[in-house]
Amino acid sequence: MMGDHPEPGGIRRSATATFIEQRLLQDAAREKQRARHSLMMNLKERDLGDRPSSQFLRECRQQTLSDALGPVDIEETMGGVFGITDVPKDFAQATEHEEDDSHKIGELPSTAICGNDITASCFYVVGELSKNAGVYSPICTLLSSLTLYCFRSVYGEVVTALPLNGGIYNLLLNSSTKQTASVAACLTILSYTATGVVSSVSAADYLKCSPMFAGIESVPFAICILGFFACCMLMGMQESSAVASGLFVFHLSVFFILGTFCVIFLQDAGLGQLYDNLAWERQPPFWNSIFFGFSSAMLGVSGFETSANFVEEQKPGVFPKTLRNMWVAVSIINICLPSLAVAVLPLDELTGEKSGFALAFLAERVAGPFLRDVVAIDALLVLAGSVLTSYVGVVGLFQRMAGDRCLPEFFSETNAWRNTPHYTILVFFGVCSSMCVMLNGDITLLAAIYSISFLLVMGLFAFCGLWLKINRPTLPREINAHPAFFVCGLLLVSLAFTAVVLLHPEMLTYFYIYYGITTTMVMLTFARVSIFTAFIQLMSHSKAARFVIQQFVHKRVAEEWAHQKLKNLQDQGVVYFTKRANMSQINRALQYIEQNEEARWVKVIHCYTDEDQIPMNLEEYVQILDCVYPSLKVDSILVHGEFSPAMVQYISKRIQVKVNCMFINCPKIDFKHPLDRMGGVRVILNSEKPNPFRRGLNLGTTSPIFGLSPMNVQDRGDGYAALMPNKSSEEEKDLQSSPELPFNLVDEGQNN
Repeated sequence: MMGDHPEPGGIRRSATATFIEQRLLQDAAREKQRARHSLMMNLKERDLGDRPSSQFLRECRQQTLSDALGPVDIEETMGGVFGITDVPKDFAQATEHEEDDSHKIGELPSTAICGNDITASCFYVVGELSKNAGVYSPICTLLSSLTLYCFRSVYGEVVTALPLNGGIYNLLLNSSTKQTASVAACLTILSYTATGVVSSVSAADYLKCSPMFAGIESVPFAICILGFFACCMLMGMQESSAVASGLFVFHLSVFFILGTFCVIFLQDAGLGQLYDNLAWERQPPFWNSIFFGFSSAMLGVSGFETSANFVEEQKPGVFPKTLRNMWVAVSIINICLPSLAVAVLPLDELTGEKSGFALAFLAERVAGPFLRDVVAIDALLVLAGSVLTSYVGVVGLFQRMAGDRCLPEFFSETNAWRNTPHYTILVFFGVCSSMCVMLNGDITLLAAIYSISFLLVMGLFAFCGLWLKINRPTLPREINAHPAFFVCGLLLVSLAFTAVVLLHPEMLTYFYIYYGITTTMVMLTFARVSIFTAFIQLMSHSKAARFVIQQFVHKRVAEEWAHQKLKNLQDQGVVYFTKRANMSQINRALQYIEQNEEARWVKVIHCYTDEDQIPMNLEEYVQILDCVYPSLKVDSILVHGEFSPAMVQYISKRIQVKVNCMFINCPKIDFKHPLDRMGGVRVILNSEKPNPFRRGLNLGTTSPIFGLSPMNVQDRGDGYAALMPNKSSEEEKDLQSSPELPFNLVDEGQNN
């Protein structure tokens, strides 16, 4: 057949199979080139031959190699000892000058970007709240305002302690494992998805309230809005702080005018409609109204987490102000407008077909068609801005997670036309459109799935904020909130979440579907090494698998591609910065890397300004641990220069390791470089904590439990003894520098 290519084994493959084979070969070639590029570090190797411990280290390395299964290459398996002494002066000396923050955004633009998002929720909350709470809607909004007040302190402490973009993902990434952070980030992705869908459907509903657009269908028009912003994102459109500020001022002005006309209307018409609503025959019981109405009112504060997702772009000190401004704005709007709606509109109409555009209906009742159209235009603009915010947020989160190797790399790929991540944008558009179609644009059901994901994110933030207090106690904080705020916020959010689930249990199915798809994609990324290993083994042992694969690509090509992919994953480098020669601390860091990272090439780096300041035995400790972890290749690199943000960037370029793949211990109060200046360095460990059972214990005496005397390591030779004396002194330095230590371990040990 034309286009077929015969193989020596008698197998004929089509032109499509040949194309696949060529793509695999090209992919393998790119992986090889990338691997070769990562090896070009131009490092100077340090000679430890004159050290007393050199003989002991050689024995350890030889034993490690002899225990390996099959032939191994010492250069590929064992790490080395290197030094970087030619650091340019601009990077070697940390400067104390203030960094230029003039390009960052101030209080008004920052408040506008997140304020448009959170205040836009009022457009679709008023109708939903009236359905569940009736005349008790204002009480429910008061409870939501109280909840948000608690979360002001929660977000204030957590984000000022870790002032990096990413929200809950950044919080867990710096206080827990990478897998946990990635699974939690899937909730944020689902929340962005629900934001885009709910905002686009609600914008379509408000446009329909105008007689000119009464004939449009909500679902097709909502998909058109999603598609329009997908095209804008593909062309490189981003949020503009100036446009957001102007839109925010216009939005608040419309709400102020609407509230003013409502007050004038009530002065003329009286409170007769309110008294009629108090006797509404379909009014739920009081406690049911509060319980289920509170869940709807919490949807009105969705978007409060937006400011935490671009904190790095805000000027210093602006973030707490945005939290305060959002709380004030949403409390006034969400309490006043539902109260006015209950006082002006009949509840039968407010909870009926017009609930989807309740505020436009209210404007028409108090001021006529003109104000109705103004409110509809305002809703279209602000809700469309929320759609854009969801696109920008999910693109940033996908690129961050792909850079952290939590998602496939193609999500970070950009096109040559506009340098935009087209795969992420198109996938997000497809997911949003599918949710819109599956739920048929029903704003009640969409609001329910939005509430589930949003409340889970808020509850998880409160819980993890408490965990951060415990797990990172030395982390500097500008705001130190009382734990009661975390507990109270968590309990209130849990109450609202329970109400949503009881009110719409069928929505859990859709939640599980979309959350399961996202989580599966993340878990498959973490399982890439296992998948490629299983593929290679299957090719080696299964004739059926080889036969099927050879229909598409030659066996040798497939194996070479899989081997190169596997090698590239494991040869990715990670960096751990250490301040002292503490073997226990370095060991914990290697354990973290082995459990959380695909990379199997670790570079332990110490920065020094004077040769005399290099910790004793640091390089020997690293080489010993290199033998302890045969699956890791551990290098020791000494860099001449002061540790600083500029030095981190220089090292990143020099050794070809991204900054977000560099790790440090938890900073203490005296750490002079803010985390947001470090470029994304990850906090993975605390400093060594004191052991209360060792208080006053003289380690050099006989054991008080078994009566055993310590072994004299001097009998084993200088090579072994040379590694021992530095251990206790380095631990004592860590303990003495800890601000939480209630006693001086060194002094008490000496006195005893």
